Amino acid sequence: MIIVEGIGHVNIPVSQLDASIEFYQDVFDFELESKKATEALLTLDSFKIRLVQSPQAGVETGYPVLSFIMDVDDFTEAISELEEKNVKIVRGPESYENGESLTFSDPNQNLLEIYYEN
Repeated sequence: MIIVEGIGHVNIPVSQLDASIEFYQDVFDFELESKKATEALLTLDSFKIRLVQSPQAGVETGYPVLSFIMDVDDFTEAISELEEKNVKIVRGPESYENGESLTFSDPNQNLLEIYYEN
């Protein structure tokens, strides 16, 4: 078994670096930790994502690249906020195991999910 101490970061392919930085800051309150010509590291508490310019950005996999859990009240408010920001909702809200989920896309068509469990 390989023993790890945690996840350093998750890479997300993007074609529009600045628009993607703005999206993740505006929608999820990520903070920009560092930025280079073709990548940016953003943090949300101890969780990190690295946005990387890539020709593979927007390739549809059918699965969210990130999934955020929240409570039911925040879930309902998040849907309203996404609609106000004209974020493209791809699927949902729909029943999900013991709660609901909503799938939407970032500016590069990467799928993201928010959900809650009862």
